[in-house]
Amino acid sequence: IGALLNSLTFAGVAVMLVFIGTATDSASQLHHFANTELHGSHLNEDDEYTDSWEEQVEGILELIKAHIQMALVQIVTSSMLIHGVKHSRRGLLLPYLVITTIGILLCIIMGIVMFAVLGNASMIVSSAASMLVGAGLQVYFMLVVFSQYQALGLIRMHEDMSMK
Repeated sequence: IGALLNSLTFAGVAVMLVFIGTATDSASQLHHFANTELHGSHLNEDDEYTDSWEEQVEGILELIKAHIQMALVQIVTSSMLIHGVKHSRRGLLLPYLVITTIGILLCIIMGIVMFAVLGNASMIVSSAASMLVGAGLQVYFMLVVFSQYQALGLIRMHEDMSMK
């Protein structure tokens, strides 16, 4: 389930990146047209609003790139998880547990920061709440994988004892 969700997340982020890429190109063209044609030559210098807008677009693109990288890592670790469970190789479950723990911590931190910094607008509260619900779902997945990790350890221990 986690691998499927990660694949869908990766596809969604890729689509968002395409839309944001075309949106930033269109916005840059409109900005250039507005500065040269509509306002004349005396307003060609950048103002603070344009600078902050460009910084926001760059920040969004960096977040999307980081999300794509994290999704790729999660796809790889989910594949290792599937292979480890299928072939009873306990060590292949550990990368998934580590990456999921990091993801859960980041999700909880981001949810708390959204509540603390951005206030209690209804959209922000619902976004932060959905992030925390997603973190709870990831905790459940992690506990299931951890119990499988422990079960594979017990199976191996019983096999080793029966060989003696």
